[in-house]
Amino acid sequence: MADVEAYDFSDERIDLGSGVSLPKSWRARVSGEQGARGTITVRVEWDDTLGRSAVVFAALEREAEGVDITSQVLREVRTHWIMTRSALDVVTVDVGIDDGDKVDRVPVREFLSRVRAHKEREPMESLHAAISVYRVATAISFPPLKLVADTLEISQSTATRLMSRARDSGLAPEVRIQEPRRAPAVDPYNPGRPYDPAAPHQGPSQPGGPSIGR
Repeated sequence: MADVEAYDFSDERIDLGSGVSLPKSWRARVSGEQGARGTITVRVEWDDTLGRSAVVFAALEREAEGVDITSQVLREVRTHWIMTRSALDVVTVDVGIDDGDKVDRVPVREFLSRVRAHKEREPMESLHAAISVYRVATAISFPPLKLVADTLEISQSTATRLMSRARDSGLAPEVRIQEPRRAPAVDPYNPGRPYDPAAPHQGPSQPGGPSIGR
């Protein structure tokens, strides 16, 4: 199994709204990747034109003598997977605390687990939860409508309607309805596993929700 380490985070953070933020840049180091006998290093930066993070540098250093880095080996390097997997370690969400105006900064996996475990919502709660999850998806470079549908456990068409409403109402003007890319094989809920929507959910079961108006 590939071991992913995120490091060298930028002090400057990008605020996507709904309490979702991420470093402007970071690096990730990967070893044990199948088909790549060496250490992969990538640098990820926020790209204003793309409206998401992007890999701006990638390198593969062989593990020992006797290993040749060929074009075939380089084609096996999953830069998007590395970016998304490492983003899960650096993206955070500020959520409201019941006893006042304070907020609690939680890791993105914990936030997604809380939202997924919270089953009963009023219509406006669902809308704001969908917006928050959409922004998380942007932060981790994951297809947003898919993450909204999977996290809120609703159909893709319902997720599309929610996000269209969020965009048209001005609550989330950045929303794009068309999915731009396939989901990487990363499970945003269960660390270290490829994503399987049918797999049993593991994670915190405490109720919670997104902070509103951030």
